[in-house]
Amino acid sequence: MNRFTSLLSIPVVAASLAAPPTSHRTNNSTFREEVDGLSVFAGGYPASLGADDAYVPVPVAIALMRTGASVVFTPESFTLADAKGNRVPAAGFVEVKNGYPKLGFDRSLLRTWPIDVGITIASRTRIASNFYPPTGAGTRIARVELAPFSWFSDVVYFPRPPAGLGGVMTLSVAVGRGDPIEIAFLMDAGELAN
Repeated sequence: MNRFTSLLSIPVVAASLAAPPTSHRTNNSTFREEVDGLSVFAGGYPASLGADDAYVPVPVAIALMRTGASVVFTPESFTLADAKGNRVPAAGFVEVKNGYPKLGFDRSLLRTWPIDVGITIASRTRIASNFYPPTGAGTRIARVELAPFSWFSDVVYFPRPPAGLGGVMTLSVAVGRGDPIEIAFLMDAGELAN
């Protein structure tokens, strides 16, 4: 019986080694955390297409699904940590505009494969956001204020983290004076495929 129990534990150990701990996965490349009525989504697919790019596009969506005070977000609200814990703040707008030629491509990609927030959130009021507009593609909206039961979706750009895109990445989202919400997600194409 002891040998039989050991044989049964092999697949469990293998599965735990193969799947790194992430936030709740809503589809192949979208991950979600929910804290105190705030739902935060992060997508890994666009970054997986530009493994050598200087900047990393991270699609985000945030929904305020509770009553109470509104919450403000700017690009400075976001920080990305690589699998080794190296943290990088969101890149500046001018820095990305002048040093990253794929802004238009990223927007097109996200129109084709938008971040999936589910029908409950998608049916609520969507607030306009445009942290990093491509040249000639609209006015920059650098500050988003979510009222209760509203949401927004955008792309936040980060300088490529020192350890690259492999392993579990962590997106930290500052929410007022409270603790940041952290979402663990994958960006590497091979890891997203599993």
